[in-house]
Parts: sequence; C-alpha cells; structure tokens
Amino acid sequence: MRIYKEKDIEIPQDLNLTELLHQSAGNIPVPESHLIAKDNLTNRSLTIGELRSRAGRIANGLHKSLSPSQGDRWSLVLPNCVEYIECFHSILWTGGVCCPINHALKPPEISHALVVSQPKYIIAYGEALQRIIQGIRLARDALAAKAVDWPEPKLMTVIQKVQGIKHVPDDFLDDEKLPIQHYNNTMGHLATIHLSSGTTGLPKGVRLTHYNFVANCYQLYAHDPQQFHSNSRTVAFTPFVHIAMTTMPLFMGPWTGMMHHAMPSFNLDAFGPLVSSVRPTSFQGVPSIALAFANSDFTTRFDFSAAEIINCGLSMKQELYDRLTKRAPWQIVQLYGMTEASPYVAYQRLGEKLELGAVGHLLPNISAMLKVENTMEDAPEGGPGELWLKGPNVCSGYTDEEVNKTAFPSEGWYNTGDVCTISKSGILSVVGRTKELIKYKGFQVAPAELEAHLNSHPHVVEAGVGATWDEHQLAELPTAYVLLVPSLKTKAAVLKALKDVQANIDGLVSGYKKLRGGVWAVTSLPKNSTGKFVRKDLGRHKTGLSSLDIEDEKPRL
Repeated sequence: MRIYKEKDIEIPQDLNLTELLHQSAGNIPVPESHLIAKDNLTNRSLTIGELRSRAGRIANGLHKSLSPSQGDRWSLVLPNCVEYIECFHSILWTGGVCCPINHALKPPEISHALVVSQPKYIIAYGEALQRIIQGIRLARDALAAKAVDWPEPKLMTVIQKVQGIKHVPDDFLDDEKLPIQHYNNTMGHLATIHLSSGTTGLPKGVRLTHYNFVANCYQLYAHDPQQFHSNSRTVAFTPFVHIAMTTMPLFMGPWTGMMHHAMPSFNLDAFGPLVSSVRPTSFQGVPSIALAFANSDFTTRFDFSAAEIINCGLSMKQELYDRLTKRAPWQIVQLYGMTEASPYVAYQRLGEKLELGAVGHLLPNISAMLKVENTMEDAPEGGPGELWLKGPNVCSGYTDEEVNKTAFPSEGWYNTGDVCTISKSGILSVVGRTKELIKYKGFQVAPAELEAHLNSHPHVVEAGVGATWDEHQLAELPTAYVLLVPSLKTKAAVLKALKDVQANIDGLVSGYKKLRGGVWAVTSLPKNSTGKFVRKDLGRHKTGLSSLDIEDEKPRL
C-alpha cells in the first residue's frame, strides 16, 4: 500500500464551529468592528462582532420558541446574503444540523433534497415559499410510499415575510445570546448534510461534522496563510449552498477576517460596478467568468487593480491561460476539492509556479493513494490512478449506507472516482474521472436524475446521459442519448420528437441541469454484462439526428 502525504499539523477535536467563530486564525485578533460580509440583496453589512452577537441572539430565540433538540435537522433555503450567514451560525449554535438547499430548485428537486435530509425545521426565502411547500408535499408522499413517517416540518421565512408564518430574525431575536455549547469530541457531532452526486446516481446526503470543517480551516491556513487574511476581499456569486461557499464565507471568513460581498445571483452588468466599489483581492474563476475575463475588455472597464488571486478549478489550454493572466495583476491559483472533503484537498500556494493542469500539494494531514481502476491494487508510483483519500476533513459517509459500501471501500478510505497523478515533489494533477457525474460550470449534474425524467417521456424507450466537452465554455454539457419508440418512422417525426423531449426535460430541471449537449437519437445503448451503461460509448450509436438543429438538419455540438 503506497501512501502519499504532506506534513501533519495539530487539529483540535474539541473545538466546534461556534467556538471557532469566537476565535481568530493564528491568534491574530480581528477587531469586533471588522467587516466580514455585505450583500446586494438586502444591502446589509455584517461585522464579526455583529455576527457573534446576532447569531447567538437568534439561536436563543429559536431555543426559547421551538425547544429544538441536539442534532435536529434544519433546511436553509436562501440565496446568498448576510442573513444566510447569520441563520447558518444560529442553527449550529443551537446544536442543530444545517441542510442547505438551493432556493432556485424546482419542486421535484426540492422534494428529493427533503427526502434525503428529512428536516424538522425549514428556514425559507419568502419568495420561494410556494415551491418549497410543493416540495414538502411531494417529499411526504415519496417517503410515505416507503413507509417512512416524516412529520411535516416547521416553516419559517426570512427576508420576505408571509402572513401567518414566523419570520427570522424579527420573531426570534432575543436580548441575550444562547450559551455556547462545548463538545469534548466534535468528530461525532454533525454540522451539515450537504447534497452531492458522489461518484454515481442521484444526489446523496454527505454527513459533515464540526471536526471536518474545523480541520479544513486549519489545513488551509497552515498550508498557505498568505492567501487567507483580514485584507482579503471577494465578490461572492457562487451559491452559498455549494460546499466551497460554505467553508469560505461561513467559517474561514469570520476566523481569518476575510470579507465576502454576496451576490444573490451572478449578473455581469452588476458584477463590474461591484468590483470597482469593493476592489476585491480574490476572484472566483468559474469557467464562464474566466472566459469572460480572458476574451473581453471587461477587466479594463472596471477597477481590477487590487486583484491578487483568481481561483480556478478548471483545465485550460496555454493560450487561454496566458490571456487570462494578462487581464489583471492576479495569480491563477489552481485548487481541487469535493463535498466529501469539506471541501478542499489540494491548493496551489501563492507565488508557487506549477505546470498547466497541476493543482498543487495536498493539504496537511491528508493521506492519498492511487489505485488501479476498480481494484485494490496500487497504481504505478506517481500514477495515473484512481485517487483514494483519508483525512480529518473527509466525511464519515453518506446518509445512504448502501452507497457507503462502494464509496468507502477500505478502512475509511474515500474513493473520489478521479484519476490523478502525484509527482515526486508531491504535486497533484487531475487527468480524468471514472465517476459518472457531469460538472457543468462548477455544478454537479447526476446522469441518473436526468435519465429518470427521460425514461418517463412517452417518446422514449430507454435513455442514457453523458457529458460532452465544450471547449468554448470550458464545461461538460449534459447530453442525452435516446432510443425512441418505433412508431416514429420519418426523419421529420424523429426530429420533432427529439425537440419535444429536450423541451420537456429542460422544463423540469434547474438551469444548470438542462440538456445543453442536446438529445441524440441512437440505434442502441451500450451496456456491460451487468446491464449498466458504458457512458464513454454512449455516443457511438448516434443516428446523426439531434434536437440541436432541426431547421437545416445538420446537428452539431
């Protein structure tokens, strides 16, 4: 068994996230008046002192009004804003488990999230309340069909009030803070259940503890304190429900003094003026934004002079890399992580020069192995091989115990499904993936979820979903391959059916799950001896007919 590892650091096992909120990284005090968050949804700002006070007072109000028990689950359904940070910390302060759900999801998607988490309480964005109520009804029906009794959760609103429903914080802001609880061992105390597609199938609940998140904060800071400090400023548009935007604005931000200006959703026209006013030092380089920066004069029209870092988790060619580096005085910092690791695993240090495609050294205390795909056998030294991980930031498992049998194949090791190399100097590079999930601009798309919708369509006999790489967007596009009913005999009928199928499925799912790679007619679906799709072969049986171009019948990707 060959193990790759960097240095070890001491990580406390008795420090919970509410206690971390009241400490400062490196014992460097952050003044109570220091600004850590702003937003342009409610136009509020939040200092570290205000967060410590208000989160504790809201927690006390929740405690007095609802008498929640230790470990109760709370769904937080809210766009990026100051209230999100306050509510999240209030839930943790009560001893609760936060289950974030994207407020923009449609009722069936909300339903699946609720089936996974089964919360006792829901703090809901007022504008999304009706979709959430529909999701609750669907979830209760789905659980009842499995003989699972899930009592209807207690609803509260935030930001927008709804008559007859209690509102956070107005109805819960107590005069005093709830006393801070202390756990002797935080390894067994859940902090969140985050949704992740894992390596296959529908989104699953990832069980993350206080210890997991505290560990990742300690790991990041020990790895490169130059990147995480009180002078760091970010305009944060990635949804806070995303694991990367849980750790950074909620935990690393207050602990180190980093400031996050929250955008409820991304809009390039609004982003530019915010850059000029906030003067961020750190940027989120998701594919669409990195391309906008590299391929336009955007960075010359607004004030990017304070830029130091643009964080990227995407592969890019040298020509694009060179253009992007010239657009502002920033260093491109590559990183690698996943929900199951809370989320960061490897991170490029400030000033560190790496070859294109490399993502840097493993964080402290993380052990890695490279395995021959689908075996327990070590890959050749340095790889490539399937990456297995173990560390204090790695979750103990999913809410679904059956999934844990394959995701954690040996003594707590997590199989990431990513194919990686590790150089002699310890640099990690991701060279491929064995797992099925599709990554569209940072969002995870589970093929099984789209296949379930496709297979229920009257035009479809059977369907498979895979990814198509789009060089222009630097993203994988969800792409469907369908075996159509035999009654569709003419080319015109097939093309119309493909178009209808795409329109129908796109109408059922959130924007990032849409079938942007099109719906392609196939003569058969490639399967292995067990009947499972061979996803890499899905496109080999295309008839040439696609939903993407009906008018001139020249389909293209």
